Amino acid sequence: MIKSLEGGRGIAALIVALFHLAVGAEHISLIRNGYLFVDLFFVLSGFVMCAAYGSTMKSTHDFRVFLIRRIGRLYPLLIFSTLVFVLAENVIVLLKQLAYAHGYASVLNNPAAREFAIPTATEILGTITLVHGMGVFDRLILNTPSWSISTEFYTYFLFAGLCLMLNGKARIVAFAVFSLIGFGISVWASTTIHACLQQKGCLSLTSDFGFLRCIYSFFLGAIVYQIAQRNRFNSSMLQIAGCLALFALLSLVDPFPWLAFVFPLCFALLILSVCTDQGWLAAILKRKPFQILGERSYSIYLLHMPLVLFFENIAKRVHDFLPSAAVLVAYVAVLVVISGWTFKFIEDPLRARFNRLASGTRFSSRRGLLSGANKTAD
Repeated sequence: MIKSLEGGRGIAALIVALFHLAVGAEHISLIRNGYLFVDLFFVLSGFVMCAAYGSTMKSTHDFRVFLIRRIGRLYPLLIFSTLVFVLAENVIVLLKQLAYAHGYASVLNNPAAREFAIPTATEILGTITLVHGMGVFDRLILNTPSWSISTEFYTYFLFAGLCLMLNGKARIVAFAVFSLIGFGISVWASTTIHACLQQKGCLSLTSDFGFLRCIYSFFLGAIVYQIAQRNRFNSSMLQIAGCLALFALLSLVDPFPWLAFVFPLCFALLILSVCTDQGWLAAILKRKPFQILGERSYSIYLLHMPLVLFFENIAKRVHDFLPSAAVLVAYVAVLVVISGWTFKFIEDPLRARFNRLASGTRFSSRRGLLSGANKTAD
């Protein structure tokens, strides 16, 4: 496991969680444009998948092992978090109805707030089959951030297919071609369909063209792995360049929305700079707080939206700096604690079970389980 990448993943998950709560978004570009850090996940995933499976994907048996491990990594927490999200929606409706019954009429001024959220059969089927981010729906459904899990899952199939069919330079060329295709269609969809140059939010493609967005960044990450394998760089200088580039992009993306398309390239540069676990930035990311965030990053990513449903009702009622900061701190603290529970009791043990199923070997010790999980962590 590359610890600096693990720390970076944790920071990205937290930024996406802050973006959806949106406290301070009007003042802080990092929060306001936090949706772009989903692409950091995609680039990271491409890098790590290529590192873990690029040289071992040689047969249908290898593909079966790969698929089982990917299902074990994504599926259990996705289903759990979706159930929690639906439960949270309905708890909030119930609380509002109780408040209304006690004379607080204003809490139900929105007619939609009076109705319980019952997933449709189509939404349930779309989530179970992981197609809900593949253009099947005209909107985000249920636990909305999970659209990216859907697109990444099917990008895994494309990646595995290319690895099985191609080797050497032909594979690298294919990675580059698919990344360019994803980039081109993402630019077209953002600027033409979403009119992002006028309305901002370039690259904010989710349930419609999110798959192409994922392909752009994922295969960019796979290319970065190939570059890292063949070259040696000055890690510290690259880290300075990557951080300066990220700061510049965050400073300029609001007046120049098209710069959003450059963020995956910046993330690729940062990943390349820390992938050897050397340099000043890598040293920071390897510290314990960031490693804890990294370990819990998937839980943070999928569990934050149910929390947003509760905390946004508080956040919109406070306006001064100190109360807003208190809400933000409480939100992050609760999210980190809950994600620790879900990692410990759901994500990690179920992933380990799927890993044992994939390998056909049962480990007799907890240490063995954790080792297997770490080796396949993405």
